[in-house]
Amino acid sequence: MALFLVILLIVLAAFGALKLVLQVALGVALGLVLAIALVGALVGWRVRRALLGPRRRRRQGPGSSRVEVLDPRDLPPRGY
Repeated sequence: MALFLVILLIVLAAFGALKLVLQVALGVALGLVLAIALVGALVGWRVRRALLGPRRRRRQGPGSSRVEVLDPRDLPPRGY
């Protein structure tokens, strides 16, 4: 079996098709690695979200600003 693979490799190299075969194999391997990483990240995110719940807003730390919105009903009437 190993002899058959070596002969196949030599024949592909002789015809110049070995480069194409290696490029396709590399593309498939890279696609599989990226797909597995993406699925792993998605599963990890869902597990964290299931265990910890949705993220809550952070408390305001030092240096943060706060905006107060005034209700027009609380303001004194203006004279025209």
